[in-house]
Amino acid sequence: MNGIELHQVGFSYGRLSCLECIDLRLESGYFHGLIGPNGSGKSTLLDLMSGYLEPERGSININGRPIAGYRRTDLARLLTLVPQSFSFNFDFSVYETVMMGRHPHLGRFAHPGVGDHQAVRAALETLEVDRLAGRSIRQLSGGEKQRVTVARALAQQTDYLLLDEVTANLDINHAISIMRTLKALSSRGRTVIAALHDLNMALAFCDRVIVLKEGRVHRSGSAAEVVDTGLVADIYQVSTDMLRSEDGTRQLVYRYHQ
Repeated sequence: MNGIELHQVGFSYGRLSCLECIDLRLESGYFHGLIGPNGSGKSTLLDLMSGYLEPERGSININGRPIAGYRRTDLARLLTLVPQSFSFNFDFSVYETVMMGRHPHLGRFAHPGVGDHQAVRAALETLEVDRLAGRSIRQLSGGEKQRVTVARALAQQTDYLLLDEVTANLDINHAISIMRTLKALSSRGRTVIAALHDLNMALAFCDRVIVLKEGRVHRSGSAAEVVDTGLVADIYQVSTDMLRSEDGTRQLVYRYHQ
């Protein structure tokens, strides 16, 4: 069965418990949003699902197979993670940086082929960073680096894309553009799992939403079912109103002065 399943997963940083008793089934072909306050365990959950961390308790299966049973190369062909924070300590060009996403598909000592270059160019154009292809990655702004990192993930062409606060450094135009791209990928059968702070982005683009609170799953379901004014008051202690436009789109409006 395709998808990611977590059964009674727990993880701690030393004596500090981060995640407890996580039971989740993230079906393939959907855009899943992870929301919750800072420190609720969103980033750690993504690290566990990507194989970067190993659970202390419980099990994680991808496509019905334990994640520990995958070779690193096979896992890199299956999923990719765009982290919340990243640093580039090398002076590669943007094009070379995005080409790194093709490495799991190349044989040992093999050079990129026509298909690899096509994948890189397509990713650069999709993220609107093709004009930066010859620039050094270290010369870019934070938002530009973020878009290049997402382009590298797209070039990797994996079935699963895991993203941690992917819109955090972006202006609203590029944030919406990336979310539209991710939504389109999920509509074509790819699985997107993204940690988000912007609840309106979750409402607009996510098929399903998982709410974490104090290291546990607080609620999960469709975005329309989960994200409401009561949830915002409960999880974030903020008052909101819910507006509905003529096309049925729902949007939270925050009461800033109360």
